[in-house]
Amino acid sequence: MITLLNIETSTTTCSASISINGELIDEKIILSDKYVHGEQLHILIQSLLKKNDISFTNLDGVCIASGPGSFTGLRIGVSAAKGIAFAINKPLISVDTIQVMMENYEISNKESNSIYFPMIDARRDEVYTAGYNAKKEIVYPLDAKIVDQSFLDSLSQFEYVYFIGSGARKFLDKTLEGPQINPVEINFSRGMTKMTYAKFISKDFEDVAYFVPLYLKDFKPF
Repeated sequence: MITLLNIETSTTTCSASISINGELIDEKIILSDKYVHGEQLHILIQSLLKKNDISFTNLDGVCIASGPGSFTGLRIGVSAAKGIAFAINKPLISVDTIQVMMENYEISNKESNSIYFPMIDARRDEVYTAGYNAKKEIVYPLDAKIVDQSFLDSLSQFEYVYFIGSGARKFLDKTLEGPQINPVEINFSRGMTKMTYAKFISKDFEDVAYFVPLYLKDFKPF
C-alpha cells in the first residue's frame, strides 16, 4: 500500500491531498486571491494527515507540482515538500503543473478535432500553457506564450479551441476570435494522484538536495 502526500501551490490556490495506490483519499484546498501558502500550507497538511489518522512517517513519498506558475507559490510549496521528504527520509516526486490541471479538467464534449490549453497567468501578456487533445495527450509544447489573434490563427486546423484554468481569465475581456474560455479553478492536488503513483512505481524520484521548481522564465519583479 503506497501512501503519498501531494502538494500543489503553483497559483494563489493552495491544496494538498493524500492518495493510496494512486487513488484519492482526501484533499484540503484553500482558495484565495492572495498567497497564503507561507501561513497556511503546513497547517493544511497537518490537518489533512490528522483527519485521516496518518503520520508523516506513514508516508511513502512526498509529491509536488513543480511548475510552471507563481514564483512565490512554487518556492513555498517546493521548500515544504523537500523539507518533509528530507525529514522523513522518503522520496521526492515532481509532476508538471499544467499536466495536473489537464488531469483535473473534465471534458464534456470530446470532439476529436479540438485542442485544450490549461493556463496559468505568467504576468504581462503571457500565460504558461501547453495544448492537449481530447484524449489529454500533449500536442502543443509547454511554453510561456503570448496569446493573441495570430496565435489563434495558427491553430486553424482545430475546429474547437478551449482556454481553461485560472489563467484564462486574462482573455475574458479581450477581442479574440475562436476560443471558448472557461476560467475554472483546476490546479488542485487531486489531479496529481495517478501521475505521482506511476512515478513512485517506476522510482522516478528527484534529488532532494538539488531539485528546483520549473520556473520556465526568469523572475522579473515589475
